[in-house]
Amino acid sequence: MRRRTFMSALAAATAAGPIAATGSSEVRAASGGIPAIEFHSTSSLLDSSGGELTDSSIISVWAEDTASNHDADSNGDATIYSSGTSIPLAATESNVVAFGSMLVEDDTVWQHGNEEFVLNAWDAQLGGSGTVLFDEGHDQYYDLASFSKFESYAENNGYTVTATPSLSSDLGSADAAVITSPATAFSSSELSALSDFVASGGTLFVHDQSDYNDNDTTANLNAIASALGLSFRFNDDEVVDATNNGGSDYLPLTSQFNTDFDYFTDREGLGLDKSKTYTVDVTKVSDGDTATVEFSDGTTESIRILGIDTPELSSHSSAERIQEWEGIEDLSYLQTWGDNAKTFGQDELGGKTVTLAFDENEPIRDTYDRVLGYLYYDADGDGNRDDLYNYHAVEQGYARVYGSGLSKHDEFWRAEDAARSDSLNVWSESAPDEAPEIRNRAVDDLFFPQAASVKTESGGVADSRVPVSAESTATQSGGYSYSGDIPLTAVDEDANVAMVGGPLIDESYESSEGFAVDTSDYENFVFLTNLIDYITDRSGDVLIDGGHGQFDASYALSNDDAAYYGRYLEGVDLSFDQVNHLDAFDLSRWQAVIVTTPVSAFTSAEIDALTSFIADGGAVVLVGAGTAPSGARSNLNSLASSLGTDLRINGDQVTDGTNNVNGDSGIPTTTVFDTSFPLFDAYDGSTGGGDGGSGDGEISIAQIHEDASGNDNNNLDDEYVVFENTGTGSIDLTGWTVEDEASHTYSFPDGFTFDAGAQVTLHTGTGSDTSTDLYWGKTGSAVWNNGGDTVSVYDDSGALSTSKSY
Repeated sequence: MRRRTFMSALAAATAAGPIAATGSSEVRAASGGIPAIEFHSTSSLLDSSGGELTDSSIISVWAEDTASNHDADSNGDATIYSSGTSIPLAATESNVVAFGSMLVEDDTVWQHGNEEFVLNAWDAQLGGSGTVLFDEGHDQYYDLASFSKFESYAENNGYTVTATPSLSSDLGSADAAVITSPATAFSSSELSALSDFVASGGTLFVHDQSDYNDNDTTANLNAIASALGLSFRFNDDEVVDATNNGGSDYLPLTSQFNTDFDYFTDREGLGLDKSKTYTVDVTKVSDGDTATVEFSDGTTESIRILGIDTPELSSHSSAERIQEWEGIEDLSYLQTWGDNAKTFGQDELGGKTVTLAFDENEPIRDTYDRVLGYLYYDADGDGNRDDLYNYHAVEQGYARVYGSGLSKHDEFWRAEDAARSDSLNVWSESAPDEAPEIRNRAVDDLFFPQAASVKTESGGVADSRVPVSAESTATQSGGYSYSGDIPLTAVDEDANVAMVGGPLIDESYESSEGFAVDTSDYENFVFLTNLIDYITDRSGDVLIDGGHGQFDASYALSNDDAAYYGRYLEGVDLSFDQVNHLDAFDLSRWQAVIVTTPVSAFTSAEIDALTSFIADGGAVVLVGAGTAPSGARSNLNSLASSLGTDLRINGDQVTDGTNNVNGDSGIPTTTVFDTSFPLFDAYDGSTGGGDGGSGDGEISIAQIHEDASGNDNNNLDDEYVVFENTGTGSIDLTGWTVEDEASHTYSFPDGFTFDAGAQVTLHTGTGSDTSTDLYWGKTGSAVWNNGGDTVSVYDDSGALSTSKSY
């Protein structure tokens, strides 16, 4: 496989050493400004008559405009907010502060602004100190023990917090009281005591929860609000937000703050600060990429060791995705190395004091609430914690690099490359050369998830540039409107660029990943690979860009989002890698870069790198999506413009209610192919481009001797160009041609075979052809301009194979 020789060479040229830790070590330092607040399992607030609360003078926080509310317990007792009316989640009137959610119980995600918000509210009401009673006398599910982390946080900031089963009796010694969803109603005497307490300057902090499973006790809280004569009430509902949330719609996130309230000031919170590092002790190593650490304050966190993936343990083998491990087919073998990776982690980290740090491009926590971190430790016993475990696990062959937006991704990739080249540990039985061919057959059907059409900068794209269109049953919404066929793919052969209207290789549509139906009968992989081969002018492997937010975007892909395509490429003797820093990466050995819709724009340096890549014969495949936001589409189209192509992704979404996958109109299928394009046979590397249409040969221009001795026109045999086959296979040059800028054309002899590693010299003059010397047959007139010219070589299909200017 070509990957082997290239990877070894690259590793030698760009070997990276261990990556040192930076920054100062801190213990639980302050974060930046107060972030969005997560109102998990929250109710909304109403006015005193049970209608919509719109009095902004008492509302401190609203849900985002994307939120809505519903009657989760189906009791028919919720007030539903009308569309366009902001839903209030917190309010303050007199000395009573109401929250629709518990906000700060122990399982809160502290990276949000919850604890800062609540403590700021305490400070605004109480002046930064005082005794706060926590009511436990009304069968509350959430007692003070449920708030132990916030309790410590409040006490560290000047408060005394005490639980009481007899709230009304103890109010005389308190400055404030906290009441959480009372399952038992307050008696009339207790309500009277609360009224007297508030009237004499005491503060109440009241927390409700949503009515999911009828867990709320809204009526009991509203009895308190009524007794106190408040102008707000609690709603018997649940607020949800499918767009702005902490992972589920019942965890709405919001930054809709009423800054008339002094509740949103930046302060030190319980969350970790991305700009700091932390000294922690490793108390447990669960596997090669997961550990538990203890902070100096006694709190513990599960650390998902960032940017790497070790094989699953034998006890968790069902979670393994073998597609991610290049050249490895044996699941039991991977399980063994999962256990070995755990042992490696225990030996390196177990019981040690380490430094926890974060990545600028990654969140602090994953969807499982684990901290995503780098662990720096003293690996060589010199007393300095300057060795990065994440890197060493990859370097020693116990882990692979994860295809995320990690800032250190490319450095880790080089370490993985070296480990593969040396067949270290888990890679000792990696044999991508022997990978079986899968799904490589003639293209009969394609499906386009999240489909968008393709256009040009001025409007529609010409049919002659469109190999694939949607079925006649498809429709568009938005963007430039086509009256006839809707193009889903277009090519710009002059620019070596293609535009594809959907992430064809997204593994989310694999049944093994939980998709409802089997999509392996579609030939998306074959088509995309043929398309790459068609527009490139050289051979090599395939890269995908992962440095522009694609990993976290539902409409874009990293190589970890397309692992099944990577497995397909192995079977046709190609590899699939990711690059995050195009401007600092040697692209010379790849034939194409796939760019899916970028969340962030490309820098000028990255564009220069891709432009040079194309000038050297490489291809760029731009992949859009109909569900991508306009800003991301604009980033893709801006890149297209910078690469010199007029192709653009349209601002539409293409759907098809008739021809689709599993009845989903958002996943149209098509058989509308222009078969004049050589893109619909099983891939064999012969659709055009750099492998010369035969084997693994690659023609290059080794030397141009344009200035013959003496008068060029009288010494034409001394005017010549030397070609070299730098590939690994021979090339049949029948039908191949050489041209200068003036379109003088030479045709290679029929049946001329150019062996791997061989050179042949093309003389302008006359002579007898041999395997090493060929003759154009010119007499009396030179071809190559001494003042500058371009040598261009075209294959038997007329596609440019290589060129060189001087």
